[in-house]
Amino acid sequence: FVTSVAFSPDGTRIVTGSYDTTVRVWDARTGMPLLELKGHEGSVQCMALNPDGTRLVTGHWNKSRTSMVWDAQKGTPLFELKGHTGLARSVSFNPDGTRIVTGSTDSTAKVWDTRTGTPLFELKGHTNGVESVSFSPDGTHIVTGSADNTVKVWDTWTGTSQVELKGHTNGVESVSFSPDGSRIVIGGNRK
Repeated sequence: FVTSVAFSPDGTRIVTGSYDTTVRVWDARTGMPLLELKGHEGSVQCMALNPDGTRLVTGHWNKSRTSMVWDAQKGTPLFELKGHTGLARSVSFNPDGTRIVTGSTDSTAKVWDTRTGTPLFELKGHTNGVESVSFSPDGTHIVTGSADNTVKVWDTWTGTSQVELKGHTNGVESVSFSPDGSRIVIGGNRK
């Protein structure tokens, strides 16, 4: 199964993540394979490219509970993001590419420095897994959606919770800011 897909920012490449533990980079014009990124212990659940397309972060299900940052041009691993006690469910770069946010089944999201992989802070407050994460277009806020039926908006620089959105009767699976950052769209489970 293909679990995640993305275009490179310049539209020339397509990146796919799969249950077969691989990430592949394809030529968007011809469909020909360009790279295969190997080294994941388990299925690749999520991935994101940085704004200039040079780095890729992947979340995969593994015993060590890490995410990986890759050189997206060469297909080589740069470092692991270590610190979650649960599995990665969602990853995102901020608009200037200096931070990554990861959401996990451990009910937290973590913000990382993209140059070093150092954790900057943890976003705590959900009572169930964080299923989706996203930065606002201006990079000042992070939105998290959780299996606890809530959405939270956080300050990117301090990690403080700004707003909590309630009303879903089941888990929130997907969150995203509008292009101007004034709205959030939320997708969830329905029984």
